[in-house]
Amino acid sequence: MIVSVAAQFRLVNLKIEDLNARKIENDHDLRVYKVNLKSIIKYQQFLIRFVDDLNKLLTVPIALLMVSSVTMICSSLYVRTTHQGSVFEEGRFFIIIFIVTAEFFLIYGLPAQLLMNESEATADTLYSECKWYSPQLRSLRKNFLIMMIRSQKSICIRAGHYHVINNRTILLMMKTAYTFHTFLQEVT
Repeated sequence: MIVSVAAQFRLVNLKIEDLNARKIENDHDLRVYKVNLKSIIKYQQFLIRFVDDLNKLLTVPIALLMVSSVTMICSSLYVRTTHQGSVFEEGRFFIIIFIVTAEFFLIYGLPAQLLMNESEATADTLYSECKWYSPQLRSLRKNFLIMMIRSQKSICIRAGHYHVINNRTILLMMKTAYTFHTFLQEVT
């Protein structure tokens, strides 16, 4: 779902580029431009509300997945360092850690990063691709400003209403698991 929302933000950016590739030569072209711009604004607003609803839905499951993944990695590290096992058990240890990190990265980390990048690119697309400075589009500057302000607000997926999920989250999880692992080694 997160990937599809990121793709929708990408489509908004492509619509903005397409809209500004057209020339405005008369009043009819200007009216068509206004209608298309307003539909893009409404769609961007819809996507922002959708991400807010998605955050409300996913915040607890993502936080629980983060905590359980850190716990699993930490316990695997602890068991590996306290018990010397066979080659099969060593391989199983590395597979468990790889699967846990890959799962979180591919299901949440990478899609959330794509969503953030595409939503932030809207402001850049508006500023660099639009002819907002054109005298013909003077009446639409307020609309351009609305879209730019909305685009500058960070759109992201959060875990537990406090932690932003992105590519660095998996590194933070590994660091936390290793910190708990070293703590357990010192205590025992």
